[in-house]
Amino acid sequence: MRLSTFFTFGWTVAALAIATGTQAAEAPTVDAILANYVTAMGGKAAHEKVTSRLTKIKIESDAFGASEGEIYAKAPNKQVSHIVMTGAGAMDEGFDGAVAWAVNPWAPLRVKTGDELAKVKRDAEFHRDLKLKTLLPDLAFKGTEKVGEEEAYVLEAKPTATSKEKLWFSAKSGLLLRQDSEFEGQQGAVKVSVMPQDYKTVEALKYPGAMKMKFSAGGQEFEFTMKTVEIKHNEKIDDAKFAKPSA
Repeated sequence: MRLSTFFTFGWTVAALAIATGTQAAEAPTVDAILANYVTAMGGKAAHEKVTSRLTKIKIESDAFGASEGEIYAKAPNKQVSHIVMTGAGAMDEGFDGAVAWAVNPWAPLRVKTGDELAKVKRDAEFHRDLKLKTLLPDLAFKGTEKVGEEEAYVLEAKPTATSKEKLWFSAKSGLLLRQDSEFEGQQGAVKVSVMPQDYKTVEALKYPGAMKMKFSAGGQEFEFTMKTVEIKHNEKIDDAKFAKPSA
């Protein structure tokens, strides 16, 4: 081999190595991260086969003790939860596709507005996993961080001037490991942190077996764990189930 050819070959190999290393270090796109997430959760086709869901839950909390409840959801964007807290009573929240409401033992029935309403609308979207880019159009890649021992891709969005959503997706499995939300509530700033864990498969779709949750609002902070007891797909749910109570 001629010397000039040797050097040319050497530089070519070096250039390829540099190019390969650069490609490997390139940040993943938002679209790629979200596509991996949909696949990890069971795929678009499996999601679209489900149009309603009943989830039975148990809540473990040092502050409120053990509680049980149900969450009903129906496409395209209706949701209601009923949780009975030991020694305290029932806590109910719902969204009928237009009106979001809440009532609990400490506060009378109220209608949510502003950031609170916008947050409910995003979360009540039945096929939310398929529509994150639509619901959060300004999602941007913010680098990688560890969630526990797992490397995660971080995405962030500002749905309104006074709200923020931050999501961590596993670089290995594609699953959502954490979501932090900030928004203006009835009594000022609200911060919510949700950490899905122990994913299980129900009829081809993955759901967290438990979620560690942390709420901060009005100078108070609460932590609890919500465990999934049972999930039923395509249950018949009357629209009246989601309507705001009369009083």
